[in-house]
Amino acid sequence: MSTDEGESRPVSVVIDDGSEGETPPESDTPAVPAGMAQVTVDLGPECPVHVQMAMDSEWNGDLAYDSYQLYSRDNGAIITVNCYEDDETAQSIIDKAQEQTFGESRSSILEENSGTVPGGAYWTVHGLLARQEIRAIDKTESVLYGAIAGISDNGRLYKVSVEMVTVSSDQATAALFAQMLPTVSFADQVLESPALS
Repeated sequence: MSTDEGESRPVSVVIDDGSEGETPPESDTPAVPAGMAQVTVDLGPECPVHVQMAMDSEWNGDLAYDSYQLYSRDNGAIITVNCYEDDETAQSIIDKAQEQTFGESRSSILEENSGTVPGGAYWTVHGLLARQEIRAIDKTESVLYGAIAGISDNGRLYKVSVEMVTVSSDQATAALFAQMLPTVSFADQVLESPALS
């Protein structure tokens, strides 16, 4: 074994080579799943909140404008990332998101978790969307993995969300979402995911 000086330098960014690297010591970010890389979502100058998550290269990030990014996959699955200023409270942002996301009687929250981050509060969720829900794919029963937060930055409150949705029969993509949700961070704060079954 050689001890070339490359081994003594701190690791900065690992582009996915399939191996599992160690998490950087300055952060408690969960390990990036094999085959994925940590991505910083560019939401433009209107969003000061830093949004990151792990994803593989199969996602097309072709639709973006200020405060919004849509990733899609050939099978119809989507990931939306939103960030905009809100004049409510952090908790009311979460309460409203819960009502709006699972508004139909046949929709259900399967697992959820909520907590606080510096400057705000968050909610992470795994649920089933009835086909009538606005977020359901092609009016078909869908699964949603999401992270929503109200976070203050410089005295302004922002609603930040990552919502991953696919039809409920697409178990392969749902399994990917279950790996991705624990890697979502807002303002460099990892959000605790529910125990995903």
